[in-house]
Amino acid sequence: MKYSKGDRVRFKDAVGSAVVTRVEGAIVYVEDSFGFENGYEAHELLPHRTMDVGHISVKDEKRLMVKPAAQQVDRLIIDLHSHELIENTSGWTKREILDHQLDKAREAVNESKRRKVPKVLIIHGKGSGRLKDEIHHMLSRMGGLNYYFADFADGGYGATEVQILVSKH
Repeated sequence: MKYSKGDRVRFKDAVGSAVVTRVEGAIVYVEDSFGFENGYEAHELLPHRTMDVGHISVKDEKRLMVKPAAQQVDRLIIDLHSHELIENTSGWTKREILDHQLDKAREAVNESKRRKVPKVLIIHGKGSGRLKDEIHHMLSRMGGLNYYFADFADGGYGATEVQILVSKH
């Protein structure tokens, strides 16, 4: 590798980085972060490269609401992760959070029935399975619907799809 004055480099066998100050034949002189200049052979150095990865979303970052895709108009989606439902869970007990999640799932199913939307996707996450078990127990008591784990692309075991059964009366 050919280095020039001003190039940033890392050390192959040591921690840290430096800036090339001069090159004399096979020796590359660098100034480290402490201001010391040392000479190294080029094979002892690596170019310091950075990679632009773009935007990385943060777990609690608020997402913009977008219109559902055309294929999603026939299905309501609710994400029951606590950080999606509750702005700040400090002061909430686990039981209170679970009850709130169950209430929101029940509301989504009832809203689906009211608006005559045939399906609801309930995203409960994989976790320990407590929320999933409670959701399935609640759905079994509601009646008038079928439920099953969602397709892999929709969350698999971390989501349950509810199909609202249409009454013939």
